This record gives sequence, C-alpha cells and structure tokens, in this order.
Amino acid sequence: MRTSRVIVFAACVFLVGTFSLAASETTAVWSDGHTSAISDEQLIGNTSAAPGAAYPEEAQRTNTTGSGVYELRIDKAGKISAVAVVKSSGSAVLDKAALTAFKKWRFKPGVFRSVRIPVNWSVNRVR
Repeated sequence: MRTSRVIVFAACVFLVGTFSLAASETTAVWSDGHTSAISDEQLIGNTSAAPGAAYPEEAQRTNTTGSGVYELRIDKAGKISAVAVVKSSGSAVLDKAALTAFKKWRFKPGVFRSVRIPVNWSVNRVR
C-alpha cells in the first residue's frame, strides 16, 4: 500500500514541471514534542493524502524555478491547520502553488505537530 501511495504521489508531482522534495532535510516535530530529521519515505509513509502541486502555467511559460521551505502545522486528527512559507522559492506563483497543495495533505492522526518541507521547483523540457 505504501509503495503504491508513493508511486501515485510521484506520478502526480512529476508531470510537466517538477515539484520535488528538496535535498535539504525535512524536519518534524513529533506529537511527543521531540524534533528530528525525517526521510521522504517516513514523511509519505505517515500521510493519508499527499497530493502534488501542479506546476503553474505562468511559471512554465517564464521558466520560473526556485527552492522554498514550507511548514505544515498539523492538528491531532492529522489535518493541516496552517501552512507557512519559511523560505520563499523566490516566486509568489510557486509559493502559492505549494501552499495550495500542502493545505490538502493529511497525516495519520497523532504522529506529528508540524513538519518543515524543502521543495525544489524546476522545469523539465522534453525534446
């Protein structure tokens, strides 16, 4: 089940442009209050929904790329209570797309209080 969820997530994310979890660490504040770095597998393994962001048409037309960090605050039921831009991608269009997608994420109840997720945006040209 987890493998198919990761594959579906990857398929949704990597269509025209790329919205990918970045090389820097994803960090989590767990429900017991401790903080640690987590792998992409741990992050996705603790979600019940993790839809990818569509690469905005405007960003595709202008070849806009960037890297940002976003913090998802998670309630006890696993729903997103807030999403904040910790470090902007440098593009309001890309930040808005990330915020919109992250607001739809859902986590297993009682696992995390928050997660900080680095994201890379890039344009892939198919020739």
